[in-house]
Formats: sequence, C-alpha cells, structure tokens
Amino acid sequence: MKYIVLKKGSGKKAKSGYAAEVHYTGWLAGGKKFDSSLDRNETFEFTLGEKQVIKGWDEGIALMRIGDKFRLVIPPDLAYGENGAGEIIPPNATLIFDVELISVHKPKKPVVDTLLALYLEKDIKTVIEAYYNLKDEFEDKYNFKESQLNILGYRVMELGKAKDAIKIFKLNVEEFPDSYNVYDSLGEGYFMDGNMKLAEKYYKKSLELYPNNDNAKKMLERIKQ
Repeated sequence: MKYIVLKKGSGKKAKSGYAAEVHYTGWLAGGKKFDSSLDRNETFEFTLGEKQVIKGWDEGIALMRIGDKFRLVIPPDLAYGENGAGEIIPPNATLIFDVELISVHKPKKPVVDTLLALYLEKDIKTVIEAYYNLKDEFEDKYNFKESQLNILGYRVMELGKAKDAIKIFKLNVEEFPDSYNVYDSLGEGYFMDGNMKLAEKYYKKSLELYPNNDNAKKMLERIKQ
C-alpha cells in the first residue's frame, strides 16, 4: 500500500480498538468514483483493527492523526482481491481513497445489533418503538448513524421480509431526509416487494439529491424493461 499526505493534522492519533470517524471518497484506478461519504453528508465510523473494513483501511488509517487527510492507494490483496465486490468493485481492483480523519473515540455500540436481535424475537412495531426509546435515553452509548438503519433494513430484507424492511427504510428517510442513500434503499425495498411505481418514485428522488447515483440509474432502467 502507498499513501500520500494531502493535509497534516495535529490531533490525537488513531488507535486500534477505538472508533475512527472519517470522511472519504473512493475511486477505481481508472478514475471512476464509486463511493463517497461526502455525497451522503455523513461521516463513516468503524472500529480500527477489528476487520470491519478492508485491510488497506485498517493499515492506512492507523497511521493518521485527527485532521490528517491521506490519499491511500490500496492494492487488490488489501482491498477486495480476486472476487471484487458486487457490481461496483471489479476483480483484482486497485482502489484509491482520499480519507480525512475527523475524530477518534471509544466505540459506541451498533444499534443495528440490538434492533436485529429484537426483530428476531418480536416484530417490526417493537423494533421501531425500541429505536426511538434507545435514541431518547442512550444516544451517548449507541451508534445511530444512517448506516445503522440501512444495514438493519437490508438484513431484514435478506430474511424475505420486504414489507418490514420498507418500514425501516422509511424510518431512515424520516431521520435523514437529505440523504440520497436512504431514498435509494427505500426504492430497493419497494422493488423487492414488487411495487414498481413506488420504487421508481424513490429512485428518482435519490437522483434528485445525487444525480451521479449509478445504482438508481440502473434500477430505473430495469423498471422500464
């Protein structure tokens, strides 16, 4: 892995076992952007050294201090290797990330874990009520970022419960109405549930907020077909 220091910070150093909060933009080696937290207007947070991200991130961000901005050039063996990642990352891809370290702190508990366990025991109504209660009483202990509800929605959808997933994605829209990503996920929920009219509506809303959303463009083409 190679890295270039784009900006030097003077804050606390990243530390294994602690949460690293970052803003990032990622490109394929050919220059195509495939993801950016800046486009979602929400930082990304993970626990350093816990294999929650690709190896190149664990290694590269461990070198940073708060305020640093690095360009990481990550070879395939430290990224997604010969398998790639879905339709976004091709096999054997070298990835380029501009990453800025925003904060370092003790990790909060992912709310998705608590809510998913509750869903498997109870029902979607109980899960949504629990989300509001936890946010009111334990906002300092749990991670309530947009990605948490998004992950929960997709896990519920993987269980074949598209209608329940839609309710979770709707909650995410309520919580983060300015994020293109939440509308994209809601569109996918309706698509999986067979409601093409509403799927089209929310994919279009996602594109209004972020015209370069390739997934929404592809899904709208599929709906037309």
